[in-house]
Amino acid sequence: MLTYDGQRNPGTAFKSRAFAPTGGQTGDYGTAELSGSPYSEQVFGKRKLGLDRDVYDANLTVAVDLGGGVTFTTVNGYRRFNSLETFDADGGPAWYLEFAEDAKGDQWSHEGRFNFTGERARASFGWNAFFENGYQRVPFSTEEGTYLACSVNAAYASVRGLLNQAGVPTGPNCVAANGTVPGTRATAILSRGSLTELPYASEFTNYGNNDTYSVFADVTWIPATRLELTAGARMLIEDRQSQYSSIQPFSRLLAGAGVFTSLLGTASTGGAKFEAERSFAAVLPRFNALFRLSEAVNLYATVSKGRRSPVVQLAASRTGAAATAPVVPALQIVPEELVWNYEGGIKGRVGPFSGAASVFYQRYDGFQVSVTENGVATTRSAGTADNLGVELEGNLRLGQMLSLFGTFAWLDGGIGDDAANGVFAGNRFRLQPDMTASAGANLRVPMGSATFYAVPNLTYRSKVFFELPNREAIATPGYTLFNLRAGVELNDRFTIGGFARNLTDKRYLIDAGNTGGGFGVPTYIRGEPRFYGVELGARF
Repeated sequence: MLTYDGQRNPGTAFKSRAFAPTGGQTGDYGTAELSGSPYSEQVFGKRKLGLDRDVYDANLTVAVDLGGGVTFTTVNGYRRFNSLETFDADGGPAWYLEFAEDAKGDQWSHEGRFNFTGERARASFGWNAFFENGYQRVPFSTEEGTYLACSVNAAYASVRGLLNQAGVPTGPNCVAANGTVPGTRATAILSRGSLTELPYASEFTNYGNNDTYSVFADVTWIPATRLELTAGARMLIEDRQSQYSSIQPFSRLLAGAGVFTSLLGTASTGGAKFEAERSFAAVLPRFNALFRLSEAVNLYATVSKGRRSPVVQLAASRTGAAATAPVVPALQIVPEELVWNYEGGIKGRVGPFSGAASVFYQRYDGFQVSVTENGVATTRSAGTADNLGVELEGNLRLGQMLSLFGTFAWLDGGIGDDAANGVFAGNRFRLQPDMTASAGANLRVPMGSATFYAVPNLTYRSKVFFELPNREAIATPGYTLFNLRAGVELNDRFTIGGFARNLTDKRYLIDAGNTGGGFGVPTYIRGEPRFYGVELGARF
């Protein structure tokens, strides 16, 4: 199944006016109230901005000892969820990009596994089945004049030109510095004075039914006391069914000019469902080696093959430019993403020091990326990609009261710089910095029946891109955060302390772009500012 935006984050400021044709007050996510217009409730189904979600889980695990070193375990689960979220994709005061997501789904899973443990060998064999069905309906609401004025779609350039001649700001500058929006004036101009506000609503729905069956086996051979060699594989079969429907009415303002298209430019199925189904199979091997240098130090190496499933991506398109041209299914099979992972490292403890170091390399074929197109998160294949990395972590104990800890990671990953990879060539992975590091101390000082503690630490992340293709405007430079926890423990039962995060009040981003970015108005989500508080705790 597809989702409208896999990168959305609920930290953006939201407001109520954007959802309603009349009136309303501004507010933050989860607290803003819709204006009370029946139109708003009809489109979105709820009056408050935010997310309502119910999740129901049931699990059953049974383990049986069959004797002779053989055990059988079965794990079974059921999950059901339903959710309704309303959110503002443009993040500003205009009634421009207002979306909701109405999603429901059921998931069933079953696994059975036999395990054998012997002196020189261990083995496991089992099977797994997973069944999922659900849908995601995405309503959209806007005011037509506002949308046409604020849009950066090249198809509406002539409309924006007409509005500019009348003194109406357009494109990313459509909202003035004082917060005024062009909706009333734009609609009046484009309707030749017959309207001052023209609500517009549309929706699309994705349905998915996915069944996956697999069998797996692993064998570990212990040729010597310090050496373990493991080989295994998983074989799987997938049945994937996708359905798509949409209701995308023509824009009344554009129709008045003889242009018959939906505001989002997508074709309407009139509520009819299109359907496509495909089956896929794969074999995924893995190999591990473990060598114990001593009772406290281990060396390891692993080679494994991973996979992200192919996508049966379904939409709709017209067979011609005319408004009366038939609407037909638009099916795209996005190939599977395959990755070979190679990793080696060392873990252990030597005296007061414990730590780990590892080096890994990943090679991707058919690397899948998600891009937002007309409010829909669409999967694309970016071609080949590589990821080379080093990870270090350590802890040094200095006496009974003080220990120091730290981590470091260096990553060199991204899409291959080949012309065949198109606009993604040479791009870095989203949300992956070149370097991350952290360091800190853990101080505990006994004072009679009390213990004073303090845990200062700092974290560093280098520059991060939030989207593919990479853009400097949708990125955050490197930043360092300082944090502190300190307090007193009394009689090992009570705790009185305080904490402070981001002590220097560093300004940084945790996300950018999002659904609004697909329409030329990216939203930016600031990281947590300086935050501090008091902690009280008790154990009984």
